[in-house]
Amino acid sequence: MAKNKLRGQKPRNVFHIASQKNFKSKNKAKPVTTNLKKINILIPQQCHENEPVNVDEATRLMAQL
Repeated sequence: MAKNKLRGQKPRNVFHIASQKNFKSKNKAKPVTTNLKKINILIPQQCHENEPVNVDEATRLMAQL
């Protein structure tokens, strides 16, 4: 009895479904530009070009690595 039911239904072609371009994406990609803008705003605030470089402090920090 189950064999008769399977004969009437055609199996769906997996490759045809995978190659269709009209499919709905569940999660759309989030824009990256907002995060990049935040990074570009924060970077100029962090670097101070007018301050002299403390070589002894840099050497001490590198020695800890």
